[in-house]
Amino acid sequence: MSTKTTVGYAGTEEPTAEERKADLRAHEDALLDGLLAAASYNDDEDETVEIVISRRGKDLFSFHIHPLSEEDFQRCRKKCTKYVKSRTNAGARIPEEVDTVRYRSMLIYEATVPEDRKKIWDNKDLWKAKDLVTGVEAVDVLLKAGEKNAVCDKIDIISGYELTEEEVAKN
Repeated sequence: MSTKTTVGYAGTEEPTAEERKADLRAHEDALLDGLLAAASYNDDEDETVEIVISRRGKDLFSFHIHPLSEEDFQRCRKKCTKYVKSRTNAGARIPEEVDTVRYRSMLIYEATVPEDRKKIWDNKDLWKAKDLVTGVEAVDVLLKAGEKNAVCDKIDIISGYELTEEEVAKN
């Protein structure tokens, strides 16, 4: 047999309906503020992180990234997935393989703030010099594999896919 005990109400174990309503009203504004803050993570400049690309002790360039939504991740994955027709289900297309190199470059491109994206990845002079056609190709040219991996790890963290020990402890 289990019993439910609510703590925090004046001397009673179970709050009355009036106490629950009063508590709800008292915390309603805080809840709404929290919900709105959570919903506006894409617009929040505090969520941007600066990435500095350094080699041999010299800073070469830097750019800022922001969190990506689940839809952003899915859209990038879909663009980088090769599909084939199903042999068992007429007309259905099934995913065959994901071009992970292009996928990681696309995530970095999409996560870069627009101002930095224009200056770095969409730099027309760079495109001419390196015979590039897209900003995603520029990511491949400018970043080494390990650098791309580190940037993708950071994108995952700020997008909520990897929680720190402190965040886990809070939950």
